[in-house]
Amino acid sequence: MANKNEMRGRDASTLGRRMKWQEIEGWFQWRSAQEEAVRWFPEGSCFVEVGAYLGRSLCSLGEIVEQSGKGFTVIGIDTCRGSGPEGPRQKNYHGAAVTRAGGTFAGELHKNIIDCGYGDVISLVIADSLSAARLFNDGSIAWVHLDARHDYAGLKADIQAWLPKVKRGGWLSGDDYDELKWPEVVKAVNDLLPGAKDWSTQQWRWIVA
Repeated sequence: MANKNEMRGRDASTLGRRMKWQEIEGWFQWRSAQEEAVRWFPEGSCFVEVGAYLGRSLCSLGEIVEQSGKGFTVIGIDTCRGSGPEGPRQKNYHGAAVTRAGGTFAGELHKNIIDCGYGDVISLVIADSLSAARLFNDGSIAWVHLDARHDYAGLKADIQAWLPKVKRGGWLSGDDYDELKWPEVVKAVNDLLPGAKDWSTQQWRWIVA
């Protein structure tokens, strides 16, 4: 049986109206960070979100970019195969989306972006984080936000892969900076980027010098 978010998405497509990012299934609590990025960085800057799931946060960023009237490159990266069991609870947060889509939610992610009207604003790369990082030149990105892997080794590898891609004055940040729910995220950030600061809601940020 379809859940409420699925039904809303189909209704938006059927009625020909633009879907709202709030209707997309997922977790997202860094809109204030997105607003700050769009205000702070100049037109033409590139923003990369690693770990897009079904596009809730990506489409929020698309809305902010559109409303700003400034042109940015916005890229979402995801394997679209889910992360499997994660965290102390070993919960499979993406399992239902993977199952209902036959092994990949890439189609649902892309459809959500199109239904929200941001097909010309947001580009997708369907790949794992480390492979995707190799597509970008060092020092070429204004802001990379990490919300893919939440285990210590995984986030450590992501930080090491993406940090060189961020230009001077740019930001490397991430979600789930919560010692109780995601202790390995906090440990990885603190070990590799001891000067990183709390930011927005349960986010961390490192400003590249």
